[in-house]
Amino acid sequence: MKLIEDYTERFHNYTLPSPEKCFELEDGDEFYIKKWITNGKINGKIKDIFEWIEKKYLSSKEELEKTDKKKYDEIQRRFPMENWRIILLMSEYQIKYRYYTKVIESIKEKSFSGMDNKDFLKLFQKD
Repeated sequence: MKLIEDYTERFHNYTLPSPEKCFELEDGDEFYIKKWITNGKINGKIKDIFEWIEKKYLSSKEELEKTDKKKYDEIQRRFPMENWRIILLMSEYQIKYRYYTKVIESIKEKSFSGMDNKDFLKLFQKD
């Protein structure tokens, strides 16, 4: 599982898709997460998938690393286990940011169409 190719560019342009669409499956991922794949696509929430991977494969991380080092390394290589939470957070944040930006613009257009953005935002500041 890897990040979409244009993740960094979309991050900087505030156009990240949903967390599930930030990842692409790679050949061999189905061996580990077959339960979460339907018709070659991710079927489920990314949070649920990564928590499931952690529980199933990494609940006793040190033990797995000692007993089956090859499997442990493969899971670490295939899945961004250390970064998935921040990827999820950034994607969800940008989705909410875009939504609230549209809401504020809509309110401004309907109620205060003559104001520029600075003056409009001053309405919400405490004196």
